[in-house]
Formats: sequence, structure tokens, C-alpha cells
Amino acid sequence: MRATIPQHKKPNLLMRRALLVQWVLVWIAVLVAYAAFGRATAQPVMSGGLIAISGSALLWLRWWQSNKCVQADAQQAVRAVYRTGLERFVLVVLLLALGLSYFKHAATALLAGFVLGQLAWLIGISISGASKIKD
Repeated sequence: MRATIPQHKKPNLLMRRALLVQWVLVWIAVLVAYAAFGRATAQPVMSGGLIAISGSALLWLRWWQSNKCVQADAQQAVRAVYRTGLERFVLVVLLLALGLSYFKHAATALLAGFVLGQLAWLIGISISGASKIKD
């Protein structure tokens, strides 16, 4: 007999699945970079992938918080969307700057890891079915 998931928990489960798919695909990319180019390239690819994962995790956190409390009006909801976008942008820019300046990662490998991480997020959303969530 198949266990059914309560309707209110399905979106949360789908978002977590998308993050898991993103996590797995990023690590596959890191392993491929390590096998093909060595450790010096695998580290920036991993950092770029983790930056993409941190942006996705922030997006999931804000989505989860917005589901816990109902917005008073449409204007508040739009403000929350803009704020989340700005937070995500600032987080990604700061982490990329940290990777380039402090850790001295190669820019090409770091950005390739980030782009792969973002692509993995889109694939994760598509596979998990989280793009079909209707609140």
C-alpha cells in the first residue's frame, strides 16, 4: 500500500527534492572536473556549485517562510519577492567576490561551477515537479 503525502506538505517536499537533485548534479560536475582537470579546477567548480546551492537554499527558505505567514495584501507579497531577489543577488555577488579575491579561484572554473549549479537547479525543479506548485 502506498503512503500518501498530505497536500500541505507536498510543495515543501518537492522543493527539497529539487535541492537534492541540484546537490547531486553539482557533485557529479565536481567529480568530472576532478577526473578531467585535477584538483586545481575541481575546487573552483565546487565553490561555484555551492554558491548556486546557497542561492537556491535562500530561495527555498524565503518560500517556506512566506507559506507560514499570510501576506496582508498584494503589495506586501510583491515587496517580499523583490526583497528575496535582492538578497539572492547580493549573496551570490558577495560569495563570488570572496571566491575570486580571497580564495583566488580561477574565474572560468568558478563561473562554470556556478552556471552548472544554476542549470542543476532548473533541472531539479523540472524533475521534481516543483514548477507545478499552486498555492
